[in-house]
Amino acid sequence: MSETSALIGFVSSGSSGCSYGFAAEDPIYEKAIAECCVIKENPSFSEGILLKCVDKQPMFPYLHFAQFHSTDHHQRQREIDDVVKECRIFSGSLFGAYEEVYSIQKTTTSNDARLPSSRHAGYIVVGFKILDDSSKQHALEKSWLSWSGAREIYKHSPRVWNLRRISLRRNVPISGSSSRPFAYILMCEFSSILHPSNTIQALDMCERLRVRNCGHIALYQVHTSYSTVSTTARKPYSNSLAAVKRQTMMRGLSHDVASIPSETTEDRRGRLRVRDHSFQYSDEHYTAYQ
Repeated sequence: MSETSALIGFVSSGSSGCSYGFAAEDPIYEKAIAECCVIKENPSFSEGILLKCVDKQPMFPYLHFAQFHSTDHHQRQREIDDVVKECRIFSGSLFGAYEEVYSIQKTTTSNDARLPSSRHAGYIVVGFKILDDSSKQHALEKSWLSWSGAREIYKHSPRVWNLRRISLRRNVPISGSSSRPFAYILMCEFSSILHPSNTIQALDMCERLRVRNCGHIALYQVHTSYSTVSTTARKPYSNSLAAVKRQTMMRGLSHDVASIPSETTEDRRGRLRVRDHSFQYSDEHYTAYQ
């Protein structure tokens, strides 16, 4: 059995109010960031990302994907349950604990299990709900490549999207919870799917999947990545606890910015020689006016 479980939370857009005493332009984003702070305080938490939906008028604007690592399966489950209760999720949001059932992983990335942090990285996420008859789930999982859309995504994804991993995750019911999250979630991770040259084609694929698929399909971009506070990390500028929490939350980065070459000594000497031979006059050639 795997030593890692995932907390996947779909943040609903149904609530229009904000619980804080000041106005906010995006209360849903404010709530999602507050939930990230709650998630990363858990002792079994290892790393997580906050994803933002790029679809027009999405049902779930933000998506939490956090990994919890522990050798004790029941302990991981209890801690994820506690996190969900502490988050006080909005009505309509779907939070749950998930375990990986099957996966397809690119060979070159098999040794790199870290979650993506680039702004060009993203996920095609497909959520499924099923009937209460759980006796047929084992047979259903065996044919997951067909009904989940994984085979179609794997076959028709352009190489420039840089597909890294496709995984099917199964929900582990939370004790005492009245909500019914997705029973299965298909997560397809790409390194460059949301590069400006790929975004339109990615949205088009999601529309094609909606025509043939019976699940909830959305395209998400990496918005914020965060992990546990390292004791060996560089000392922050401020010693306050709030500053430490802020600095451990990292926005997604773009890797297409070329670095500026450092100035060499020869380049500087060349410019100095040009300056010395230019037409420069001493101050006595200029008349001061008062």
